Amino acid sequence: MTKRKKRSLGTQLREWRMSRRYDANRTDRVLDFDWSSTRYNRISVVNLLMAERPNGRYLEIGCADNVLFDAVLAADKTGVDPVRGGTHRMTSDDFFAAYEGPPFDVIFIDGLHLYPQVHRDLENALRHLAPGGWIGMHDMLPRDWLEEHVPQIRTSGWTGDGWKTAFELAAARDIDFRLISMDYGVVVVRPTGPSPQLPDLSAELADKRFKYLIQHLEGLPLVAYEEARTWIDLYRAAVQRGDSACLAR
Repeated sequence: MTKRKKRSLGTQLREWRMSRRYDANRTDRVLDFDWSSTRYNRISVVNLLMAERPNGRYLEIGCADNVLFDAVLAADKTGVDPVRGGTHRMTSDDFFAAYEGPPFDVIFIDGLHLYPQVHRDLENALRHLAPGGWIGMHDMLPRDWLEEHVPQIRTSGWTGDGWKTAFELAAARDIDFRLISMDYGVVVVRPTGPSPQLPDLSAELADKRFKYLIQHLEGLPLVAYEEARTWIDLYRAAVQRGDSACLAR
């Protein structure tokens, strides 16, 4: 497993108390991924998506220290974060509510890792995506119940429950996607129709925890980076040929 930074005694005590409080959600099952053994990360994915449109428009939701934002090879970059990083100091909800500019070629979502917020960010991203564009999402593959738990227990390496939107994507029409097993889970989304709609499965998923993900993971298109890159290349080739039949799952 990936090594974590040493936590203070106070942090360890807080996490112990929180884990005891939510012991009913505990499970010993884990997803045995070692992110440090994969020589690719979200930067690799975003730059791959931007490669065909080097003069395109890029939007990033949740920039923090600009690790990804500064590394993206795009002529026109917009970054939204309420605390630091990017170009706009505001929430993603406020940004999308006020935005009236042209659509984006690639949008990457890495903001607040709570299912309702990730759902809204994804819905807004679909509305503001240029034809033929791509959406990326980070922290979509927690490896154990502490990485996933909401309310947050672990103070580092926390993904939250944004993974629930992957099941909404799986149920959507006119949307195709892959969940890449690297860098805490990166989802790549491509619309396959003119008006893609994201289903709202909150009634079913709102109270689900890591156990549900473990039990239903086989229903998601989980792939390694190399397979995801082949999928992206095949899609691009189909577009160049004008072969619209290849765009549907």
